[in-house]
Parts: sequence; C-alpha cells; structure tokens
Amino acid sequence: MTGSLPPARWNGLVIALHWLAGALILFLLAQGWIMIHGGFGAATTFDLYQLHKSFGFVVLALTAARLLARAAFTAPAAAPKSAWEQRLAAFVQASLYALTLAAILAGWLVVSTSPLPIPTRFFDLFVIPNIAAPDGALFASATLAHALSAYAVAGLVALHIAGALKHHVVDRDDVLTRMLPRRSSPFSLREKGRG
Repeated sequence: MTGSLPPARWNGLVIALHWLAGALILFLLAQGWIMIHGGFGAATTFDLYQLHKSFGFVVLALTAARLLARAAFTAPAAAPKSAWEQRLAAFVQASLYALTLAAILAGWLVVSTSPLPIPTRFFDLFVIPNIAAPDGALFASATLAHALSAYAVAGLVALHIAGALKHHVVDRDDVLTRMLPRRSSPFSLREKGRG
C-alpha cells in the first residue's frame, strides 16, 4: 500500500518550524555579536539583552516543537549518498538540536546566576523565573558555555547550509527543494523537462 511509502517532501508544519527557527537562530547569533561588540550606550544595550533573552525563549519553544514534529511526521526517503555523508548529515542535524538547546539553557543559567539580579521580562509581558541563585563561579562557567555553544551553532549552521547547497547545485537532487514551501521551483521544472 502507498501509505507505507515515505512522503516526497517534508510535512508543512516541519517546514514552517524549520525556517522560522532557522531565521530566529541567525537573528540571535547576529544580535548577540552586535550587543556585545556594538559599543552602544547602556540603555540600548539593556534593551538588546532583554530582546535577546526573549527571542531565546521563543527559540527554545520552537526547538521543542520541532523535535515533536519530527517525531510525529514521517521523514522523506534519504537521498542516495555515501555512508560518510549520511553520518555527517545525521551528526550535524543532531548537534544543531543539542547545541541550540545547550546555548539557550546556558544563557538562562547566565541570567539566573548573574551578580546583577536583573529579571528576564519576556517581551515585557511577564517575568521568566531563574533556574539558579546568583553565583559568580557558575555565572562565569555558564557565560563561557553560552559563548562556545553559540559559536558552535554558527559553524554548524554554515555546514548545514553548505550541505543543502551541495545537494542542490552539485548532486542536483531534491534535498533542498523538499524543505522549501510548496511551490514549483526552477530545479523541479528542469528535472521534469528531462523526463
């Protein structure tokens, strides 16, 4: 029966969550760099930190939703590729989930253990509770973990994008297009013209 065959493309919810989370992760990486190295005044820096924390919790919720959606919906069949490519792709995808969660949880620990008890107001709507008491040593460790995991996420995002482009441009398969919103793409039209 066709019901047992894998779908031709990702489920629409998985696609929407992927692109929304991806855009917000890129935004957080850029904003984190700017708020630290931008040389803004105290008031602007404070606002940037509060916005960064709020969007961090949005990405935490989106990551949880993405994991649930990936578990709920069947993935398309894997593209034919070598064993090392399959292992690398699985490693990058799993690491992106794990390090995104690690970066956010480390950030939450940073604001919780900070010597300056500044509450985290989620888009100025309500206060997010702390997960630990102020602690200088733990604050320093969490700050380092947050920075390292953010840099690791940036590197993995670059590798993920490079892999998707390699599939599209070099391998000329549908790995990228089946994660795009449902529309006819130049790639799919070229492929149909060859048949």
